[in-house]
Amino acid sequence: MARELTLTGNENERNSFLKKLSGDIGSNKFGPRLLALLNTIAVPIILLALWQILAGSGLLLEVILPSPVKVVKAFVEMVKDGSLGADLVLSGKRVLIGYLWGAGIALILGMFSGLNKVAERVFSPIINVIRQIPLYAWMPIIILWFGIGEVSKEIIIARGVLIPIYLNTLQGIKGVQADYFELAEVLELKKAVFLRKVVLPSAVSSIFTGLRLGAGNAWMAVVAAEMLGGLTGLGYALMKSREFLWSDKLIALMVVIGVIGVVIDVILRKIEESTLRWKKKTAK
Repeated sequence: MARELTLTGNENERNSFLKKLSGDIGSNKFGPRLLALLNTIAVPIILLALWQILAGSGLLLEVILPSPVKVVKAFVEMVKDGSLGADLVLSGKRVLIGYLWGAGIALILGMFSGLNKVAERVFSPIINVIRQIPLYAWMPIIILWFGIGEVSKEIIIARGVLIPIYLNTLQGIKGVQADYFELAEVLELKKAVFLRKVVLPSAVSSIFTGLRLGAGNAWMAVVAAEMLGGLTGLGYALMKSREFLWSDKLIALMVVIGVIGVVIDVILRKIEESTLRWKKKTAK
């Protein structure tokens, strides 16, 4: 009987300790973040471990799917010989130039069309026709007109950026309540003041959505453009790896492209959050 009471007491103490520990973790502000992080990385870790086991056992051919260890070695090799850095700089420069051109044109046309019905009737059908033609279908004629130099790649990127930013900017401007326009007419607000104080703050969320989508399209467009024409950049490195059956380098490059795309999206999302916080403060 005494032994049973001792066991029961120990069990109660252990349960009490675990409950207290879980409560401390839950009350800690870092607890939920840590649990969310563990949930996020658990599946990738399991998949990587399974991938390594299958590759190590010989069930997967190296030429088709090399092991994660070999992919990491290929990545380190490209970093050491400087090829990855050089291609990354060139692709990044092309993306930046093409993105700025495409985003600038899209923002101007989107705002103009949102504020002017005549402009919308002129530009929206043209944009809609352009949107229906896939990006890959534009590449041959762009290369035919502008060659395989930097200009054609930047135009291809700008084309990929143009559509989502234009459509989201137009949607954001048209989403501004009609009462605001009537109030601006009554108060005789200057168009520049009305645009800066009312329209842009109301449409900023939709505009940033377009900017983020455009950034993703720009990164995909530069890879496609470099694969079709040119001897430099990440897209060309992908083509070269495919031709020589360097599967480890091919996968490493794909991972790099994906990670950079995520980083760009996170940066834009942080800028959006900062802008929206500023918007809320000014509204108060």
